[in-house]
Amino acid sequence: MKCVYVAADPIEAEIVRGLLQAEHIACEVFGAALWSARGEIAADSYPRVMLRDDRDETLAQEILQIYRRREPADADWGCPCGERVPGNFALCWSCGQPSVS
Repeated sequence: MKCVYVAADPIEAEIVRGLLQAEHIACEVFGAALWSARGEIAADSYPRVMLRDDRDETLAQEILQIYRRREPADADWGCPCGERVPGNFALCWSCGQPSVS
């Protein structure tokens, strides 16, 4: 088994596992149970997504490259009025128009 992704937390590990499995790449999450013990143990407690078949690594890395490039949910957005609006705003601070996302 080969590790293709070290997640920030168990939820992200499951998201990545789901992305890979949607493309028929068999994988498992290891280490999620250690997450609750982080800071208490001397071991690395970050969950890892592991491939069942190492031959899937190239395709998995392509999918993960797209995943890593995603925009954060709270990324700034451009209003049609021309203003840049912080991502945590649902409406343009200048004209009141809602986000198109």
